[in-house]
Amino acid sequence: MATDAHEAEHHGPALKAYMVVFVALSIFTAVSFIVNYAVRREMLSQHAGFALILGVAVVKAVLVGTYFMHLIVDWGKLYYFIFPTFILGAMFIVVLLPDIVLGWPHHDYVPDPPVGNAVAPGPHK
Repeated sequence: MATDAHEAEHHGPALKAYMVVFVALSIFTAVSFIVNYAVRREMLSQHAGFALILGVAVVKAVLVGTYFMHLIVDWGKLYYFIFPTFILGAMFIVVLLPDIVLGWPHHDYVPDPPVGNAVAPGPHK
């Protein structure tokens, strides 16, 4: 009886849907490798290969998000996570902006990297 109650509570896709998505992801992964092979053999241009692989990656990300992350069922709850993430991301950029701008090397001086255990010399005086 406990298994019947558990099955009644399940509100996501069935096992068949997961298997179909798994097969689709496998096929799209194979397509990515085939396109990469075609680009390396110069049967396809680099720009066309990039566009195809990027398109395949977007489709795979949508499939993973909708089925394996259960967004197909809980789409309404997504907004409670996305908007705070965008706000925190923008705040992160604004907070770090002074460090990015003021910490940039000035006067075209880039220090030499240290070699071994030696300390890199400072600016010439």
